[in-house]
Amino acid sequence: MSSSIFFICQFFTAIPWGRFSDRRGRRPVMLTGLIGNTVSTCCFGLSKNLWWALGSRAICGIVNGNSGVARSMVTEITDETNRAAAFSVFGFCWGIGLIGGYLCKPAEHFPNLFGNVQFLKDYPYFLPCFVSAIGSFCGFLLGYFYLKETNPAILRRNAKKNRHNERTALLSSMEEEEAEDAPVKNSSKLKQITRASYAVIIGYAMFAFQSLVFDEILPLFFSAPIAVGGLGQDTTQVAEAYTLTGIQQIFLQFVVFPKVSRYFSTLTLTRFSMILFIFVYVLFPELSTWKHWISIHIVDPASHPWLFKGAYFILLFLRYCGNCFSFTSYMIMTSNSAAPEILGTVNG
Repeated sequence: MSSSIFFICQFFTAIPWGRFSDRRGRRPVMLTGLIGNTVSTCCFGLSKNLWWALGSRAICGIVNGNSGVARSMVTEITDETNRAAAFSVFGFCWGIGLIGGYLCKPAEHFPNLFGNVQFLKDYPYFLPCFVSAIGSFCGFLLGYFYLKETNPAILRRNAKKNRHNERTALLSSMEEEEAEDAPVKNSSKLKQITRASYAVIIGYAMFAFQSLVFDEILPLFFSAPIAVGGLGQDTTQVAEAYTLTGIQQIFLQFVVFPKVSRYFSTLTLTRFSMILFIFVYVLFPELSTWKHWISIHIVDPASHPWLFKGAYFILLFLRYCGNCFSFTSYMIMTSNSAAPEILGTVNG
């Protein structure tokens, strides 16, 4: 439910945030999202009941509607030579977040450091949330002091306002500004989105849907008893799996993707990823059967965990390899398909 409420709120606010950024600028939207994410993430870590958790996730979803605005800003400050590397940062941060999940229940996992901290015993999930919030707050501080506006229409408008000419020139400039502002005010209408953008958006939506469903089901599959088809893993083992995949994603996103994208188009990489997903999704449910087969046919008990973990780590690696290629490629294709005047709306 907490994940659902986040995405529901993000669904209803992404386009309004994008349209607002097209009209009023990217910078205020980004700063609002970062400080809102900081507060809501800390509140989520302090949850004691379902309603508090849902409320904090709802706020987080509302302010995180600006993720499309972040993609718009990256598009506006890059070109074809460095865009793939720049968009890789999104997946890099996602991988960092997966590693951060290992900090949950610190009093149990790190008793020497946090065993006597009663606050972390009362709120076992606060530490990873707090670490995540620190990242958002640092982003807010950097953005507040150093982030510049990137919306071309806003930059042109501000440049005109800063000119100091004669009165007649100012009047003429104001008339020109009004004529130029008109497209900015009307530029975010959905009817101006091209067919190419709609095709990419629909493909992106379908891909994101299956990816998020897998991410939500994965911890349930790991922790479910073997008798009902699960893998029977405890929370520590689940955290270890996510930590390893986070490290894999950081490597794939920051090292592999920028190099591979030099030789293959984003569309080719997306199609290749879909083939990987078919392979992974067919074999992943069979991990439970594989674990049972190992326990019966492999004599050496010490090798059982390694054979089992090796299989699901390989599948997770292939899956996140596809995720890395697809998510980044779709973000690039979405941005490339939109006109500058409606970039925020399309990314929303």
